[in-house]
Amino acid sequence: AAAANDDSSSRVAHTLTACSRCRQRKTRCDPGLPRCGPCERTNSVCEYWDPAKGKNVNRDYVIYLQNRVRQLEAELEKGEDDEGHNDPEVMVRSGAGVKLQEHDETKYLGPSSGTQITRLVMQLAKHFTHSKSIKEIVNETKARQVKALYAEEASKPTSKIYPLTSDVAAEDLPARSLTDLLIQLYNLKVQPMYPALHEPSFAKDVDVVYNGSPDPYQNYIVRMVVAISLQKMDTQYAGLADSYYLAALQYLSPVIRPMNLKTLQAFALIAEYSLLTPTRTAIYYVMGLAVRLAQSLGINEERTITRTQSGGKADCLEIDMRRRLFWCTFVMELGLSHALGRPSILATHQDHIDVEFFEAVSDEYITPDGISPGAPRPSLKKWIAIHFFKMRMLQLEIRRKLYQKKRATPKDDKDIWFLQMQAKLESWRDASPTKDEGSGLNKVWFIGRYNTMVVFLYRPSPQVPNPSVSAALKVFEACRYNIYLQREQITMGNVDLTWIFVQAIFMAINSLLWSLSFAEVRKQNPRQDVQKHLHTAMEAIRLGSERWPGVLSAIELYHDLISAILKAYDKDGDIPLQEATPSDTASPSGNPYSPNASHSLGASPGTISTVSVATPPERIAPY
Repeated sequence: AAAANDDSSSRVAHTLTACSRCRQRKTRCDPGLPRCGPCERTNSVCEYWDPAKGKNVNRDYVIYLQNRVRQLEAELEKGEDDEGHNDPEVMVRSGAGVKLQEHDETKYLGPSSGTQITRLVMQLAKHFTHSKSIKEIVNETKARQVKALYAEEASKPTSKIYPLTSDVAAEDLPARSLTDLLIQLYNLKVQPMYPALHEPSFAKDVDVVYNGSPDPYQNYIVRMVVAISLQKMDTQYAGLADSYYLAALQYLSPVIRPMNLKTLQAFALIAEYSLLTPTRTAIYYVMGLAVRLAQSLGINEERTITRTQSGGKADCLEIDMRRRLFWCTFVMELGLSHALGRPSILATHQDHIDVEFFEAVSDEYITPDGISPGAPRPSLKKWIAIHFFKMRMLQLEIRRKLYQKKRATPKDDKDIWFLQMQAKLESWRDASPTKDEGSGLNKVWFIGRYNTMVVFLYRPSPQVPNPSVSAALKVFEACRYNIYLQREQITMGNVDLTWIFVQAIFMAINSLLWSLSFAEVRKQNPRQDVQKHLHTAMEAIRLGSERWPGVLSAIELYHDLISAILKAYDKDGDIPLQEATPSDTASPSGNPYSPNASHSLGASPGTISTVSVATPPERIAPY
C-alpha cells in the first residue's frame, strides 16, 4: 500500500509545473512535495500557478488532496463491506470505487450509475444464506473462476474469428464506392442521434480528400466516419474499423490545435466511436475537454452563438452548426455522467440552458444564406435527434431531484412531484416518432428508453431509499418489457451494442431482482414466469458478449445470485434490505394494486394501458 501511495505521489508530482518563485528567479525547479528543493533550502513558500483557479496554489494543497482522496477511498471501501449498512439512505447514496485494471487508480461511480441496485441485490441474496454473507453464494473458488473467465474473455483479441481491435493504422482509404456506402450508413444510423456533421459540407470534404487533399481536418473526419460506420456493421469488420480509427488519429493533433468548432466536431466523432467499442481513448476526459471548449467558444449561450467574433451576425449555417455541436456535446456528456453517476459538468437543470435547438429541416435546405423556402418541417432525422436530446433533459431532472443533494421533498414516491414527472415521461413517450426511415430509432425504441426512465424514477434513490409497493410494481413491469425488447433488438440487429446498452441490460436484471423483495410483486408474478424473464436476460447477455466478450462472466455470477433470490418465493411478506422494510408500510395481504386500483396511486390510465408496461411477445415483429 505504501508503495502504491508513493507511486501515486510521484505521478502527481511529475505533473506539477515549476513553482512561481523558481520561475521568477529563473532557477531549476523540481516536483518535490510539499516544497521543491530550492524553496525547501531557503524555507520559502512554494506555490505554483493553477490556470483552472486563476491564482497561485500552495503545494501543500496537493498533499491535502492526496489525503482527502485516501479518506474518500476508505469511506467507499467501508460502504462496500460485506455486512452492508443499516441506514437505507447511506446504502443507496454511497457510490463505489472500481478499478479497470489491478494497478489502476480507483474510479468513482455514483448512485445514478446503478451501483446501489447492485448492492441491494447482494443484500437480498444474503437473506437466503445460513451465514448471511455473500461469500456463501460466491465463495472464493467461484470468485476466482469468474475472475479468470473475465480475464480470459476480456483479453481475447477476437470475437469468433474476427479481430475486435487493430494495432496497425490503415494506409489507404477504401474504394470510393465502398466509402459512399459507408457514408450512407453513417447518415442513416448516426446523424439521427448526433447530427454533428452538415451532410452537404461533409460530402464536399469527401470529394476533395479523394482528389488528394492533404487537409488534416478533412482527412480526419472522412476516416472517422469510415471507422464509425464499419463498427456499426457486423462484428467481423470491427478490426478493420479500428485500423481506420488509428489512421484518423494521425491527423488529430493539427485538428485540435486551433480549438475551434472543427475541434469540437473531432471530439464528437471520437465519442461516437468510443460508444461502440472498447478503445484506447479516455472518453470521459475527452468529453470534459469538449464541454470546456464549448464554453470557451461561447456556444453555451444563445446570445454568443448568433454573433461573430467582431460582433456581427453569424450566417445561418454557422449558427445552426454551433447549436448542433453544443447539443451533441452537452447530451453526450449528460449520457456519460448519468451512466457513471457523476455530476454533469455544465448544468444540473434545463433552466440553466438557454441554447435553442437547431433547425428541424434536412441539411440540404440549410445554407449560409438561410433556410431554403419551402423546406419541409420537421425532418424526421432532426425530430428524432431533438426527441432524444429531450430524453436526456428528463433524465437530468430526475437525477437532480433524486440522486444528488438531499432535499426536503419529495419524502416518498406519493409526492406530487412524482405525478408530475410521470406525466412528463408519458407525454414524451407519446410524442415519439412512429417511423425511423431505417435508423432503428422508432416508437418501440423510444418506449424502451421510456421504461428505462421509469425504472430510474421509481427504484431506490438517495432521496427516496424506500420505494413503495406500487413503485416496485412499475419497476418490475418496465424491466420485464425491456428484457424482451433488448433481446429482440440484438437478435434483429436493430440496436448498437454500445457499453451503455450492455449496462442497461444489467440494470434491467438487477432492478427486476430487487423488486422481488416485495411480496406483492411475487404474488402477481409467478416464479416460473420470472425464471423465464431472467433466462431471456441471460440470452441477451450471451448475444452481447460477441461485441463485449468480458460480460460473459456475469452469467456465472447471476446463476448463483438468481438461485438464491428466487428462494424469496418460499417466504411470506416483504424482505427487508436494511433495518427498515423495503417500503414504509408492509405490502397488504390483498391486491389493491390491480390496474383499476392503481389509478389512485398516481399512475395515469396511459401508464396502465400502454404497451410500455405490457410483456411483449416472445418475438417482436420486425419494424
